[in-house]
Amino acid sequence: MTTQFDPDAFIAGIRTAQTKVTIFQRADLAGELQAVEADLALFTDDGEEQDLTAGAEKAELLEKQAELQAELENSAVEFIVRAIDPEEVEELAKAARKACAEKADQAAKEAAGYAREECRRAEIGDKNDIREAVRRAASNASSAIIQDETGHYVLSAAIVNEDGAQVFTPDQMRKVSNKIGEPQVKNLRDAFYDLTSTDPGSFVPKSLKPGPRAED
Repeated sequence: MTTQFDPDAFIAGIRTAQTKVTIFQRADLAGELQAVEADLALFTDDGEEQDLTAGAEKAELLEKQAELQAELENSAVEFIVRAIDPEEVEELAKAARKACAEKADQAAKEAAGYAREECRRAEIGDKNDIREAVRRAASNASSAIIQDETGHYVLSAAIVNEDGAQVFTPDQMRKVSNKIGEPQVKNLRDAFYDLTSTDPGSFVPKSLKPGPRAED
């Protein structure tokens, strides 16, 4: 007997795609580790016996390297990043545009002023050329502000705790992004975009995928 498909039960059983991303709170230690590793690279293992001073210096650097690595590892925090449906993204974008409207307008005004000054310096006299340069500069400046703010709104909504609750407000997300550095922010963004563009079926072996089968 064929079981009738229940769309409501299917919808209720859907689970939003999510993944985990590790972020290091002590991003500042990366620079210190690079400096230590650069100093260690000066010690060459050429088979010759090092003098006591050089040996002690290298041992001290190795100890410092281990301490920094442990401190960096201890600062690791695992965040859950979830996918967001297009409708929610659009609502977040609207909220972001509204929140940063004044800032975007100010950026456009300043950019327009800079553009007029650059046209004057370049001795551009054609009014249409000046108007287009000003329009383009103002548009690019305001768009950059809106895009940046939208990114904070979307990413803050995408990062949740084990219970599915939002971890950061957009303002907190902006502060986090400014402090942890672009490479780590990129890891969060990439995880989010991967969730929205990856087919779950790609992780299922072909032998287990449903499909037409030859009758016995």
